Amino acid sequence: MKKLIFALIILFFVFTTGYQIIKYRFSPKYSGELVLAGLDEETEVFYDDFGIPHIYAGSAEDAYRAMGYVHAQDRLFQMEMMRRVGTGTLAELLGEDLVEVDQFFRTLGIPKHSKWSAEEWEKNGSLEIKSAVNAYINGVNDFIEKGKLPLEYTLLGHTPRPYNIEDMHGIVGYMSFTFAMAMKTDPLITKMARELGSEYLEVLSVHTLPEHHVIPTHYPERDGKVLTDMHTESLQALLEKLPVPLLEGSNSWIIGPDKTESGEVLFLNDTHIGFAQPSVWYEAHLEYPGFSFYGNHLAGIPFGLVGHTRKHSFGLTMFENDDQDFFEEKLNPANPLETIYGEEFRPIQIREEQIPVKGQDPIKFEIRESVHGPIMNNVLPEIAKITSNPVASWWVYILEPSRALEATWKMARSKDIHEFENGIRLIHAPGLNVMYGDKAGNIAWWATAKLPIRPDHVNSKLFLDGSDPADEIQGWMPFEENPMSINPPSGFVASANNQPDTLSNGTFFPGYYYPGERWNRIAKTISARDDWNQQNIKDLQLEAINETHPLNALSMLEAVNPEAYEGFESALEQLKNWDGDHGLESIAPTLYYKWLYHTLHAMMVDELGEDWFSNFLETFLYIRSVSNLVQTESSPWWNNINTNNQESRSDILSAALKKSLEELKGQFGNNPEDWQWKKAVVLEHPHPLGAQKPLDKLFNVSAPPVMANEESVNKLAFKLNPDGIYSVRSGPAMRIILDFANVELSESVLPTGQSGNLFSPWYRDQAEMFANGEYRPQLMNESLIRNSSKKKVTFKPE
Repeated sequence: MKKLIFALIILFFVFTTGYQIIKYRFSPKYSGELVLAGLDEETEVFYDDFGIPHIYAGSAEDAYRAMGYVHAQDRLFQMEMMRRVGTGTLAELLGEDLVEVDQFFRTLGIPKHSKWSAEEWEKNGSLEIKSAVNAYINGVNDFIEKGKLPLEYTLLGHTPRPYNIEDMHGIVGYMSFTFAMAMKTDPLITKMARELGSEYLEVLSVHTLPEHHVIPTHYPERDGKVLTDMHTESLQALLEKLPVPLLEGSNSWIIGPDKTESGEVLFLNDTHIGFAQPSVWYEAHLEYPGFSFYGNHLAGIPFGLVGHTRKHSFGLTMFENDDQDFFEEKLNPANPLETIYGEEFRPIQIREEQIPVKGQDPIKFEIRESVHGPIMNNVLPEIAKITSNPVASWWVYILEPSRALEATWKMARSKDIHEFENGIRLIHAPGLNVMYGDKAGNIAWWATAKLPIRPDHVNSKLFLDGSDPADEIQGWMPFEENPMSINPPSGFVASANNQPDTLSNGTFFPGYYYPGERWNRIAKTISARDDWNQQNIKDLQLEAINETHPLNALSMLEAVNPEAYEGFESALEQLKNWDGDHGLESIAPTLYYKWLYHTLHAMMVDELGEDWFSNFLETFLYIRSVSNLVQTESSPWWNNINTNNQESRSDILSAALKKSLEELKGQFGNNPEDWQWKKAVVLEHPHPLGAQKPLDKLFNVSAPPVMANEESVNKLAFKLNPDGIYSVRSGPAMRIILDFANVELSESVLPTGQSGNLFSPWYRDQAEMFANGEYRPQLMNESLIRNSSKKKVTFKPE
């Protein structure tokens, strides 16, 4: 026994010593002095209690050089993943399983576009902005050369190459792709239209329905009267291989002075992004003469996409406008390298690319482009199931070089709302709802994007005829006609990825918009009172209520045969009285989502098949159409085309309910009181290496159950499935609240932590806070920062 105890003690000390050696080898350096090449003056970085760097420098170049170093120290592997997606080089690092992902992004055109954007940047970029960007790049590369590389590189046997401006544009390109809803949706709708017919599509919400909620527009008078100073394998299988998350939606609302307790603007933003470890946003506070800014930064990007100064704040949500069309080409019968275009023939351009692959020779493949863009058949399997003709992707983003770096630089440095608008005009894609508030009392929302003018007859959700010039884009709307609301009479602006109202030119611009349930909850709640402050607004930002689901449930209950729920009357009574709240103790959502899945599956799989049905559940079409689908009595979807019977709505709903109750009984027990929502919800933030066991235990970050939901303000989204266990896949990537009555008391929280380094104390320290709806400060007060900081790095010139 003594020998065993002695052996265990020795083993414990060996393990502890080994861990400490590894920790020392890979831990970030948050205290002491570092020499930073190219620095002009000594620069200080104070870390607060949550690992946010507060950078004090003598110039922009010094600030961004230090920013590049500290950003890389905490997020280098995330930068690596982001740049490799955008440059089509994932397989070089992660192996042949990622070749198809690289082929997809190369065919789509992001790496080619990144190179073009980098070339134009070098030729035409502002010298002031270039110097800041180059300083940031040099700071990143200084860390790559001299710093402690994170553990992931050792596990992969890889040393990172230097970071460059083309990588940066690749990351911007990846961000612009993010939503990918056209590629998920347009093939599906085209299939339905061709194989099922219009009566099936009429039950769906291909376009915005009258009952959906639109964002009101309020256009400014351009003489300046309004802008015044005032004080007041499938594609889805391929995307699942991505080691970085997708931007999916967001909420933002800004309340004007007349509706706040302080008489100052109240600003809120929570971007909805796929959950991952590390989370998407990196917070940093920069101070140098003439500039004071606290922002949220993407990995590898020096300028904040969301942030605030002491005078103004800005945030974003996804616009979800339709900026991608698919053209089905017709080949010249005499020459397969030409397409028919009107009375002419147009050549297909071919280029060969090589994909480097870890551990083997590079793979060569061809990319073909028609007059409309790259031909996607080889990388979008859904297309081959619809047509054998070449289908080309026409996408706004790749039509001109990106000026996103210039835009974000100007947004942070705008002296007033006019300058800010001039900055966001430079964003041509992706479509963003940019939200703005300032100390002068202005509030604003702009949908910024380059909006194409399509012919009236074109349905942009269907494949277009590449041989017919009449289907072509006719031009571009001027920015002044984009959706916007500047200082509206309502006293607030809000966006939640829903349809903007009719534009000033009469256009109801098409897109992949959400039905507006989140927006409606926000708008109704804000309108109900005029004393909003930083504390009482939190209840709205954390709300998990959806008003539409209870209506669906009641409609479904009224149609079912009571025999379907015999013995489970108490569970059905809870569903009948459900108010749409997704509280962790609630029974109703556990039953509702299980029943909804089996209902939709029984309705649609016979027409679509399993793969297309699974794809349907990933699209905006599902979110927008579910109420119509389950409530329309005469829908053709109710009948099962594989049987000789004529199934009715009652038949399908009753059978789906009976199946759901039996499965829940087997899953959670006979007593419906034990079917609490918290037992069906799982939240884990996956690391890129966490897909390989046992690395998931090391790198992934688990969190307590959360109030998972579809389309509540605090959206914590999951995919419907037959198993009845719902993995929360996306949600707020931060929650920001700022009152201009005291900017230095603004608050936020991240889903996991500030650092992506496993050995950082800030790797997962916010995970429980986030799940529990807690906040922490965004510090800007220099005295408080200097006096409270326990860790400080001083960068010195060589």
